Amino acid sequence: MIWTMLNSWYAQRLMQRSRHGKALKELPPGLYNYWKSSARLEYHGIPTDAIFFARAAIGLLDFFECAAQDKTPCALPSKAADSVWHAWLRISPLKLEEFCRKHFGRAVPHVEGAAMGGNLDEALAVCLVRARQAEGLNPEGPRLPSLFLLDKKLKMPFGFGYSVKRGQPGYSQLDAKGRFDSEITCPPQMAAAGLLTAGLITTAQFNDFEQRARQQAASSSDGSSGSSCGSGCGSSVGCSDSSSSSCDSGGSSCGSSCGSSCGGGGD
Repeated sequence: MIWTMLNSWYAQRLMQRSRHGKALKELPPGLYNYWKSSARLEYHGIPTDAIFFARAAIGLLDFFECAAQDKTPCALPSKAADSVWHAWLRISPLKLEEFCRKHFGRAVPHVEGAAMGGNLDEALAVCLVRARQAEGLNPEGPRLPSLFLLDKKLKMPFGFGYSVKRGQPGYSQLDAKGRFDSEITCPPQMAAAGLLTAGLITTAQFNDFEQRARQQAASSSDGSSGSSCGSGCGSSVGCSDSSSSSCDSGGSSCGSSCGSSCGGGGD
């Protein structure tokens, strides 16, 4: 009982101190209880305590902030956040649309990864740049924003673990206990050069990144730092039956479809 009370108190504190604090006060009153009972049926092994929910809800609002900027496809890199989105869609879809319009300027439609079309890694790159900007990070990298670290931090079963290897962001699928596999896949679309090609960063920002990478490489005694991902980032990650529907049904490796469970864009 004491642990539950402390857990609830800290969860409320997290939401109050979030930059989305005002919006979080307007979550549907029954959302947490509904999510707690339904999420465990959809996401096997998911923790359902108040702190997990609070962090996942904050992550979802981080994503809404990114996706609502325009109609460009924007992919969600967190299954924990997606679990709250799914519950909200079931309990009050119209109020969710109103909520997004009120706090983020437009509705954010839920689109499954398989239905988004195109390259999900490109949509992840959009989310990466916008999430970095929202947290005051350099849009070209290499630091990852909190939304991309959420599943790994929460140990989300079969979630998406993001990390940076040799200066390039990449991901692998977490296991049933939410443990991270360091053998990550590094999509070129999420590297600084890919962001430049997609028009997500400027030439000046790319040059700044390259300069910092060269300086870091020069100061590194083992030469492990640099701006390119290298061969260590290209390994494929197998999709198991227990992952999620975001994985291509006939594919043998995760590729772009396993870096995100779904996405959205402004309507």
